[in-house]
Amino acid sequence: MSRTDFSERLQMYRDADMIKDQDVQDVKNVIQMFRKEYGVELCEENADTFIAHLCMACMRNTTKEEVPPLTEDNLAELAALPTYQKSLEILNKMQEVMVNPLSSTEKNYVLLHLNNLIQKLKDLGEWPETA
Repeated sequence: MSRTDFSERLQMYRDADMIKDQDVQDVKNVIQMFRKEYGVELCEENADTFIAHLCMACMRNTTKEEVPPLTEDNLAELAALPTYQKSLEILNKMQEVMVNPLSSTEKNYVLLHLNNLIQKLKDLGEWPETA
């Protein structure tokens, strides 16, 4: 099965001035980190929603646009998910490879989307048992 990388999506967002070159590099660094640390090849077919949300988080980070924080109930629900600890680990690794750190509010949204991504990868049989 042919996999589609995120080149076209990132270029489209960049051409529309939705993200900056630094954001593109951060997203590419995250994709590379997934490959290196977890042996997971993120592509349009398995991670389109996650990458779209990550791009928007990067954009808001650059423009300093504020989004409402997750509620305490949302945060508690998130922390109760079985994939939460792994998502937290991944978020920390993401922050190590990203030049532009995410705000605490954006980190919580990224955590939410990481949990969704891990579940999707598990459903597709693409999440390694050892991860």
